[in-house]
Amino acid sequence: MKILGISASLRNARRGTGNDTLIQDIMQASTEEQMHHFIEQEAALHLKNFEEAGRKENLPFDEMYTNLKKQKGNKGLSNSEVALVSALWSVKEFGVEIDHVSLAEYFTESGEKNLDELKNKLMDADGYILSTPVYFGDRGSLSQSLIDMIRADEALKNSFKGKLYAGIAVGAKRNGGQETTLIYQLMDMLNVGALGVGNDSETTSQYGGTGVAGDVGTMPKDKYGLDTSMGTGRRIARVVRLMEMAKGYDMEAKPKVQFWILQDKNDVAEKYIEQLIPHIPGIDATIVNLGSEYIMRCLGCDICPTHIDVDEEYRCIIKSKKDAFLDIHELFTEADAIIPVVFSPKNRNGLVTNYQKFLERTRYLRRGDYVFSDLLVAPFIIDELGSNENLHIRLVTSMIRHHTIMSQPLISFYNKGAFLNTDDIVKELKDVSKLITMTTIGRVRLYSEDMGEMNYNPVGYVLSVIKDNEDQKLNKRKQMIEDRIERIKSKLVHIVDSKEKNAAN
Repeated sequence: MKILGISASLRNARRGTGNDTLIQDIMQASTEEQMHHFIEQEAALHLKNFEEAGRKENLPFDEMYTNLKKQKGNKGLSNSEVALVSALWSVKEFGVEIDHVSLAEYFTESGEKNLDELKNKLMDADGYILSTPVYFGDRGSLSQSLIDMIRADEALKNSFKGKLYAGIAVGAKRNGGQETTLIYQLMDMLNVGALGVGNDSETTSQYGGTGVAGDVGTMPKDKYGLDTSMGTGRRIARVVRLMEMAKGYDMEAKPKVQFWILQDKNDVAEKYIEQLIPHIPGIDATIVNLGSEYIMRCLGCDICPTHIDVDEEYRCIIKSKKDAFLDIHELFTEADAIIPVVFSPKNRNGLVTNYQKFLERTRYLRRGDYVFSDLLVAPFIIDELGSNENLHIRLVTSMIRHHTIMSQPLISFYNKGAFLNTDDIVKELKDVSKLITMTTIGRVRLYSEDMGEMNYNPVGYVLSVIKDNEDQKLNKRKQMIEDRIERIKSKLVHIVDSKEKNAAN
């Protein structure tokens, strides 16, 4: 298992042999304290790099940059690299091999260089952490050049299928475009076939690492940004391990896949899914039509869920008998994968939707220690030409916060009553089916050995923290985790060694 850290900043300090020495230095940091000392030291060295390049003399930045490129590239860390090193250190601590590349070495002002070397490094890795500075709420042009390279090379693009991706963005201020940058980068990587994850449950499962550094050498001061970056490293390392544990095993029972119909009109979505399911091998499909159900709005309670208990226990404060969640809650604990389905018509007259209310109401499931953790999610959008609703992005950004593994959105184009790309959709669903089987096998095997930490940390909700601490004293969380493990372990009987299965046959 190997995760490649990719630096996408023109200010990167490491290149050439500096990449190798950086990995050696990360490996030598045996504690978080040592890692912090290392990045503080290296950030200070990078500031010195700038001073030696002309900052003390107030040289124009382009002259400084030219002088910087003359340096050996074997010392110092840029702000983006500091955040990336924090993530790679966490990966290393998880027992996964790490590597590092600087995109500025390959996409230079004078043209592209040594792209075969970069391609080999990309194809050799099982996962990627891409760290970029923020430009106007978007990723940098080096990151864009990497995406363009992958899109243009069919072999490279095919190698990304089923591999893991996570992102880090560093901006000059808090709320400086880091989240939008991570979202755009995530969508790019999903669309070339990678599976996407955010940061982990310890750092509240957001979109990745979000660093703040307004000047050279300041990233080590941003503890929150470093924490989210380390959480990103832990998250991708864990899921890479999950996928590794699926190799060499088959599943005798079919994974349970739930198709959530969240928005529809004249049953277009439901009928289309019914038409497609027979063409998807290897899954046990259930259609859950939620669009026409009565669903109340989320109240945004300070204490959410109402208490800690086993997953099967409904724990939202809304108890109205009219509300659909009372009846459908138990379904959520049975899923091995989720395909949320929405029909986005151009004419919204007659539209039946619970899209926003439903996603709001899943808040108690996320805050209930991530009930959907490590489930594969593949958003499915039926997009009538001209509807302009962008639901594929909205579904990705909402569902990744449930600590899930995100797959490329499936977009069926619809025009004048006809589906325009059904053959492509069937092929994509078959690919998703294989990924669902892999993630289900890996999840069952991993959780049976080590479920890891999945406590939801109610940041910003003081009352919720107090209630959480009270429930902890009653050992409710321990009971919930044990019940979840036993429920997942019950599926072990369906996981068989491929070689033993073939020998028996």
